[in-house]
Amino acid sequence: MSQAIRIRVAAIILRDDALLMVRHLKEGRTYWMLPGGGVDPGETMAEALIRELREEVQIEVTPGRLVLASDAIAPGGGRHVVNLCFLAEHEGGAPRLGDDARIVEVAWQPVETLPTLPMFPDFGATLADLARAGFPGGAPSLGNLWRE
Repeated sequence: MSQAIRIRVAAIILRDDALLMVRHLKEGRTYWMLPGGGVDPGETMAEALIRELREEVQIEVTPGRLVLASDAIAPGGGRHVVNLCFLAEHEGGAPRLGDDARIVEVAWQPVETLPTLPMFPDFGATLADLARAGFPGGAPSLGNLWRE
């Protein structure tokens, strides 16, 4: 089966031991996600992250380093999403609902609640551990390295 792999970038924004999260309501299910979205063709990951945060939660951010990556592959392979989560600095704007009708709430979720929060992808416990440890390691994002 041939399918496109969707690349989703997400922002990890920490404030007072809480992460900025968005609650989705989709097909009768509700779950929390880090704010972000798909990378468009010709767009860098940093550009996509900046655009998605403007659209989803109406804030300005500066992307930092990559600290978490995961796959989300549906049973049977019907969908495949590669999630790339970057630390980000909140530079301006008050987080609030944006353009995506599937997002029904924007909230700062305390780190200690992440392991039990219904999340997609389901990496709340890992995210909490990383936050408690100060997001060690990770990799720099080098941007567009194409050269003629």
